Amino acid sequence: MAAALYAVAFAAWVIVAGGADHTSTVISDVAFLPAGIAAALMAWRAAAHRALGAQTRRAWTLIGLAFFSWWCGDVIWFWFESIRGVQPFPSAADAGYLCFYLFFLWGILTMPGAPRAVLDRTKVWLDAGIVVLGGTMAIWYLVISPTVAVHESHLLNKVLSVAYPVGDLVLVFAIATLLLRNRDRGGVMALRLLVCGAALFVVADVTYARLNLSNSYNGPGLPDIFWMLALATFLIAGAVQRRVAGDGPDTSDTELSPARISKLPYVALAVGYGFMLWVAWRQAASPLDGLVVGAVGLTLLVAARQMTAQEENVRLTTALVELATVDPLTGLHNRRSFFELAEREWTRAARGGAPLTAVMIDVDYFKHINDRCGHAAGDEVLTVVARRCQQELRSVDVLGRYGGDELVALLPDSAMVDAVAVAERVRAAVANEPVGTDLGPIEVRVSVGVATAATAATGATSLRSLLSQADAALYAAKANGRNQSQAWYPGIAIPQ
Repeated sequence: MAAALYAVAFAAWVIVAGGADHTSTVISDVAFLPAGIAAALMAWRAAAHRALGAQTRRAWTLIGLAFFSWWCGDVIWFWFESIRGVQPFPSAADAGYLCFYLFFLWGILTMPGAPRAVLDRTKVWLDAGIVVLGGTMAIWYLVISPTVAVHESHLLNKVLSVAYPVGDLVLVFAIATLLLRNRDRGGVMALRLLVCGAALFVVADVTYARLNLSNSYNGPGLPDIFWMLALATFLIAGAVQRRVAGDGPDTSDTELSPARISKLPYVALAVGYGFMLWVAWRQAASPLDGLVVGAVGLTLLVAARQMTAQEENVRLTTALVELATVDPLTGLHNRRSFFELAEREWTRAARGGAPLTAVMIDVDYFKHINDRCGHAAGDEVLTVVARRCQQELRSVDVLGRYGGDELVALLPDSAMVDAVAVAERVRAAVANEPVGTDLGPIEVRVSVGVATAATAATGATSLRSLLSQADAALYAAKANGRNQSQAWYPGIAIPQ
């Protein structure tokens, strides 16, 4: 919030009080220094969080190094322009600025993604190529071509003037790869903020280059506003990543889900052809202009037809995924899907030494309900019980139908005392209100068994043994009178 307010205050100052005088230049140069170093430090703080995987921490370290490089460039720029009164272009500041692009791309490519087949990886790179080519057409037309055409006596000035738009193409490539990798993880909001920040940087660079080409940039202006907004967005991205990591593990990345259709390649297609139409309208003579318009129209119609086919494929894939992973009665994970997710949580907990707890839930006298009220009423009871259990669990907990009237939940980062409290909440939520059925309300109770793999003393050496312990605790709860929770301890015999 503070970063956003800082950026908005800077933008307001540029619009209202900024100018081309020396004082405004000094204020503008100074304003960037705390924003740049804060973005770097926040990225490194996110990288230091132990809840993140090694690959993610390395990526954020590199991204922080990118922000630090840009900050170093700002410091050198401030020294030359505000302290010494020397034109800082070209200067050592350019080395810091240009290193930003390289480190940022390196960090983005280091970001982990969901495992993909060879065909999927090929499609991602083809889509990224489309986006980069579209961005290249735009940046070439707006910046690179006019810059190369300028008769500049100093070769270094021309090289650096072209290097920055090439750096923007690097950012476009980073944006494309980040958006197209379909990375459904807990830090997805942080990644979206990185994309927004990179996009703001590209806008700032292109705007600055266009103004510079016409000698219209004479002090803090629109490019500075975009640069400051980008730095604030980067800072917020680091803060969000650190906060999400502190919230505990997220299982959204492990769930089987169909790939979504990315609109980015089609946007790039529209941008590229848009510039071609613009140039054709200004320069092409008949009949070439008509042929260009026709070719663009044909391409866009083919692209639209392809999008409709992709949407139909996604709809069918979604239906197949639901059939394969969701229990049709309760809407919970089916047994196969639960074990797939649970095995991953077990591996994650074992690798990080984090506690992991299993909770078995069984409807008391469910057979009597079926015999007395019919299977339709039994189905209604089981559906309501599943919903009430789900409401008492966290989004990171994995709840599935184990079989018959038995449900099972896996609670990451939950010690025994916390899991027993959750089990009691689940039991009370089911018992507090009768289940309404077509035959009238039915009183329902559940028994709950809890076992944790927090220490080796529990004897749980695998996911199966952990679930067996929770099942044994469930049997003990039933033997002790039902409608209660029971924690597993070594004296409870495990059913064979």
